[in-house]
Amino acid sequence: MSLVETAIQYSQLGWSVFPIRAIDDPHPDDPSNDKRPYVKWKECQETRASEKKIRSWWNKFKNARIGIATGSISGIVAIDFDGPTARGQFEAKICDLPDTIMQNTGRPEGGFHALFKHPGNGYDIRPAVGKHLGIDGIDIRADGAYIVVAPSLHKSGKQYQWGKIDPVEHGLDDLLDMPQELLEFCTSPSRYKFKDAPKATLDTFDPEQPKNKPGWVNEILWGVKEGQRNHCCAKLAGYYLRYFSGDEDQAWISLSGWNMRNKPPLEDSELRKVLDSIKAREGINNFSEVVGKSLYNLEILKYPDGEVRYNLYVEGLDEHIQLTPEDLIQHRKFRTKFMVLTRTVMKPVKDETWFRVVEGALQDAQVILMSEDETHIAVVKRLILNDIKRGSFDNPEDHIENVCVIYNNQVHLYLSSVARHLQFQGTRFGSTKELGTVLRMIGFKNGSSKINGKVLRTWRIELPDFEKTCFLDPGIVAVNLPDTV
Repeated sequence: MSLVETAIQYSQLGWSVFPIRAIDDPHPDDPSNDKRPYVKWKECQETRASEKKIRSWWNKFKNARIGIATGSISGIVAIDFDGPTARGQFEAKICDLPDTIMQNTGRPEGGFHALFKHPGNGYDIRPAVGKHLGIDGIDIRADGAYIVVAPSLHKSGKQYQWGKIDPVEHGLDDLLDMPQELLEFCTSPSRYKFKDAPKATLDTFDPEQPKNKPGWVNEILWGVKEGQRNHCCAKLAGYYLRYFSGDEDQAWISLSGWNMRNKPPLEDSELRKVLDSIKAREGINNFSEVVGKSLYNLEILKYPDGEVRYNLYVEGLDEHIQLTPEDLIQHRKFRTKFMVLTRTVMKPVKDETWFRVVEGALQDAQVILMSEDETHIAVVKRLILNDIKRGSFDNPEDHIENVCVIYNNQVHLYLSSVARHLQFQGTRFGSTKELGTVLRMIGFKNGSSKINGKVLRTWRIELPDFEKTCFLDPGIVAVNLPDTV
């Protein structure tokens, strides 16, 4: 979709759109301002431009980026987070950040916008710059301000990108109201003048506190104090080995750089000892020898509903392999799946040898307690997969009320039908919006679809993509489908 068509789509959402100067076309009188508008945008705070006006702007400024006037005119307030520690500061000082509509701003050091509904008449939320409040990296964009939006370019050369919810594609149903704490912060930001240092410090970071868990890597990177170094070193060593696909040298370089920020740093010998202990665990090494491929981690995922899954990390493989208990315990089943995914010839072994090796690897494996959301995802996937296995239909448009149908190699479903069948099985979501969020996490998109000439509004996903989210071999669902039912 072109920039002008995207701008018009934003306008149809009720947002006030105007053109921002292209990266390669700065204003001659203000070249350092990379977000200066092409037009006098103040009027866009009071009146939304017509489609005709928008087209005339982009006809004149073909590479213009897209600006949105925030505040009551567009019905949105944007919280601008810059840098790796901004979110942690926000959640520590103000409130947990809800899962609203967000976009990545393209900053190399990390940054994003979190969008919320403007509270409406009676609230004049003025822009505020966080560094003036002692919380550098957190700014308020509201009445009298604007933001640049996707697919515009950041000066770094990267694009602004929406997160899992694209307003053009999904609408504004997931645009959340501001939590009361955030509303108070936005209406009276001067009350939040934090005199502490604006970033995480050795004294404030505690890796055992739950509030630090979502962003624990970024928080640890600032260094930790004595008494926490070995614990954090072990966590980071495992993280870097996964990140660099088992490359010990790269992990050592990154770990050494982190260690220099500790007060005091660990001795190199101690650092090496921790890395070696994570890298050279006997159980996973024996497992590697048996499968004929270097494995560097095995995780046990425990879900609240009792389900258990395993994540196996293989050196040189971009994605981990997820296994069911049957996949892991049954040697023949594991061997078939492993050889397909890694393209490695794995020699058969005796069952007693296999059980012993698997047991040893599981003793060293990290146990991860999964969240309720992740449990919901698993339940929804199973429901859809079981329905797919019932077969395809000659006239799928008349059978979508079941759970789902397959048409043109896509899975289509109605949200209400899935909710009804889940309820029959004893799984109830708080709202259809909550179920919609889970479907988006899986990869479904909501929109109009033409099935056998009939236009329906469905949730859909490409069948190969759904197979991938279920960790199935590509084409396995299609192969097992009857021709018709």
